[in-house]
Amino acid sequence: MSLLCLFVAIFLFTDMSADLEIKLLKETILALREELEKEKFEERDHIQAAVAAANDEIRHLRASIVELREQLETREIQHEEQLRNVGLQHEREKADFHRTIKTLRDKLEQLHEQLRMQARQRAAAK
Repeated sequence: MSLLCLFVAIFLFTDMSADLEIKLLKETILALREELEKEKFEERDHIQAAVAAANDEIRHLRASIVELREQLETREIQHEEQLRNVGLQHEREKADFHRTIKTLRDKLEQLHEQLRMQARQRAAAK
């Protein structure tokens, strides 16, 4: 029974008996209690749904954080590996350059020594 209908019925029948009025008031109270309980139940359902949705979002965000952290760690490892490779390549190139310099220096010294010997030979031949 609609709550509004009950109130209208009460006001329309103002000359009704006290027993009827008490009965209508009790029915109104019962209807209001039922409606209040229904509202509380629906509110609990909405709250539970909101909490479940929030928990689901939290789980999703935590999973995203874990995934992103793993990706970041992987990239850091790859970057460190690239840096090591560049460092090793730099050391190899540096060693190659040192060998080249030594070889060229040795050849230059040999050439310089040959020129000195040739100059002495020419000086001695004169």
